[in-house]
Amino acid sequence: GCDGSILLDDNSTFTGEKTAVPNNNSVRGYEVIDRIKTVVELVCPGVVSCADILAIAARDSVVALGGPTWSVVLGRRDSRTPNISAASTDLPGPSFNLSQLILSFSKKGLSVTDLVALSGTPLNSVKTSYVFGDKTFYLLR
Repeated sequence: GCDGSILLDDNSTFTGEKTAVPNNNSVRGYEVIDRIKTVVELVCPGVVSCADILAIAARDSVVALGGPTWSVVLGRRDSRTPNISAASTDLPGPSFNLSQLILSFSKKGLSVTDLVALSGTPLNSVKTSYVFGDKTFYLLR
């Protein structure tokens, strides 16, 4: 989540969010954030949260791939407890088809344009989409 709770590993007191169905085998790159955090901690220990690192890394990866840039407001605090229940029920699963994704996003007040923007496919380049099994394929203009 926006509090970095997805980065918490399982331990003896809680189950982390990494294994929630929508995240399992879907979210990747945990080791990249761990490496960045290690380096940042050497320079300014205890100052920069993993949640901020995640937000900056997300923005920078979009920019590196030719997407737009935006300002990242900093100052998030890292969660100390995950919410496996919310992660399992409030996030769209990796096998959701287009109709399920649209419904899931609309329940959060988000539009189809928001869905496409957050999914990384430019809306103006999508001509149509086809769902085969658990995968959605986009026919681009």
